[in-house]
Amino acid sequence: MATQSNTSAATALAAAGVQLNSGFIDIYAGTKPTNANTNTTGTDFLLAELAMSSVAGSAASSTWTAGAITATTAVSSGIATFYRAVSSSRVVQWDGTVSTASAGMVFNTNNFAQGASVAVTSYILTIPLV
Repeated sequence: MATQSNTSAATALAAAGVQLNSGFIDIYAGTKPTNANTNTTGTDFLLAELAMSSVAGSAASSTWTAGAITATTAVSSGIATFYRAVSSSRVVQWDGTVSTASAGMVFNTNNFAQGASVAVTSYILTIPLV
């Protein structure tokens, strides 16, 4: 098994993060699909879509941290369970779980109400070094 340096991890994350420049974060209720290549199902529904800035974030060591994410209002009510990181051309780049405490994407509440404000508290993507 090859060892990955912090520099190569940061480079890989920075390249992945560029795909989100001017992209979107779609927040869903339902069961997270198996992976980002799997379509959402009829039981998953969009709660909110948040816009990423023109420079979505930055990488250091093995962690990518999102920059400013524009707050929005929820389009539906429900319990947020997963997100999809989507490029500006609407291609899913990756997905993950959401929480109010320990997840890659953290909100102050995961109980979204239609018309209420939705803002990300923190969004961090970490890859393990092997």
